[in-house]
Amino acid sequence: MTDRIHSAAKKRLPMPGQRIMRSVLAAFLCLLIYYLRGRQGAPFYSIIAALQCIQPYTANMLKVGKNRITGTLIGAFWGSIALFGTLFVTGGEPHYDDNMTYYLVLAAFIGIVLYSTVLLKVRESAYFSAVVFLSITMNHIGDVNPYLFVFNRTLDTTIGVGVAIFSNSIHLPRVRDRETLFVSGVDHVLFREDRNLSQLTKVRLNQFIQDGMRFSVTTKQTPATVRELTQGIGLRLPIIAMDGAVLYDMQSATYVKTQKMERGTAEKLSSFLKEEKVPFFVNTVRENLLVIYCRHFRPGMLPENPGSAEAAIEALYEKKKGSPYRNYVHADEDIVDDVLYFLVIDKKERTEALFERLMKEPWAGEVRGVLDTFDCREGEEILRIYSSATTRKAMLEELKKYVGAPRTVSFGISEEKCDVVIPDAGGGNMVKELKKRYEPVDIRGWRNIIRF
Repeated sequence: MTDRIHSAAKKRLPMPGQRIMRSVLAAFLCLLIYYLRGRQGAPFYSIIAALQCIQPYTANMLKVGKNRITGTLIGAFWGSIALFGTLFVTGGEPHYDDNMTYYLVLAAFIGIVLYSTVLLKVRESAYFSAVVFLSITMNHIGDVNPYLFVFNRTLDTTIGVGVAIFSNSIHLPRVRDRETLFVSGVDHVLFREDRNLSQLTKVRLNQFIQDGMRFSVTTKQTPATVRELTQGIGLRLPIIAMDGAVLYDMQSATYVKTQKMERGTAEKLSSFLKEEKVPFFVNTVRENLLVIYCRHFRPGMLPENPGSAEAAIEALYEKKKGSPYRNYVHADEDIVDDVLYFLVIDKKERTEALFERLMKEPWAGEVRGVLDTFDCREGEEILRIYSSATTRKAMLEELKKYVGAPRTVSFGISEEKCDVVIPDAGGGNMVKELKKRYEPVDIRGWRNIIRF
């Protein structure tokens, strides 16, 4: 049964995320360890290290933790050298000289600390090294036993990193569905109105994909547009693009499957558009290349009428031509082979009138038209014309067979075309619904409570 999220639900304050909850746990554990150690050391440094290491991705957490510990060790080493030098000069009495000479020596030592991170090829730890060194030489060099602070500072940081790793490894008992193929629409499902992905969506999707979820997207756009829109998401499975005309592997940059228009249908459609005297693009895939032919339009020849179809197609061409994944070619002859779809762009009222006339043609059952305003200027509309055999549903079945999935769950905005309706892409609604279906809380998943 189709599920629906009611966008009319009253707005309320968002629940604290997992990163906040893990940070709270990490801070408490640092304080608990400090208490169990007989209040030895400084829990402040443990908590700071833990909070810095709590990251959305495990790889990032381990990287930050490694940099934190490395930086602490380097800073502690040079801080100890500075302490030894001070004690030697003062005859064994810890002392902080508040004068220009000491400032110059201190500044020179900072250079040594930073340079040592370069020599050791751990430049990422430079900041932490300098902070630890300064905390020793400026705040604790006058202590009765400054070496005790050096030891505790190093131990406290190590405790904080360890606590962060432990906190990040605690999960609710969940059962993960790595068999189902989850497929999401792009426009107004993943993306908000501003065509941007929320940070929550990026983080969650990457976490799910890295964890083994079978996830893909389906869209009217070309693979080139999908690449541009989904930067930062590590899609691993082929995507359904061009409204079901192609199955495209983002990793290998290959067209796994294409649904091309019959030559006879392409000839009829080309003749129809020529009679209508409108410029158009013909999108084809030839030898694994997306080749877009410009028919009745020559790039660089600006039309006299800024509100014409020629002006609209020129603007779209100028916007897209810089992509390395698109190849535009001017064509004087009809392009009727390897055709995926025809594209017309014009003022909305003219595009819709053209579509109505197309649907009155005796061969209209051979084609399928889709109207869209994505990538259009105000008042304009795109008409894409596909073979009637080209559908997202048919290509979804091809993807399902390709990955060997026993079932699929699709997310979209139309109740007739998807399993889960997402009427509002704001607030990461799609990934929230995705999480419920991919990893529901279940006591059977007790083995996953601790997972590194």
